[in-house]
Amino acid sequence: MIPFDIVASCSLSLAIALSWGGFRPIFSHSADEALLRSPVTTLASSICLTSFGMALDTKSIGLLGLVPASGLLLGVLLDKSSVNTPKVLNLGLAGALLVFYLSITA
Repeated sequence: MIPFDIVASCSLSLAIALSWGGFRPIFSHSADEALLRSPVTTLASSICLTSFGMALDTKSIGLLGLVPASGLLLGVLLDKSSVNTPKVLNLGLAGALLVFYLSITA
């Protein structure tokens, strides 16, 4: 495994983790309809699902489950942490990490 694969895998895991907080509410029964229709939720969903798809398209069997699992674990830890960052900042960073991954693998 070359260092670019490790950096690419870490960027995908972080993209999943940072977008998970905005993507998770669509599965809640008590979610407000305005939240479900907001552009932030739409952007978080598309970043999270794209990152999952890219992670599952990896060429290494060892990273196939590790990248999505670590991204979900980090996302849950970020949601439960006492540090609250704006969702827009998290999504901006997640989008930048996804673009960084795409630029590395292209």
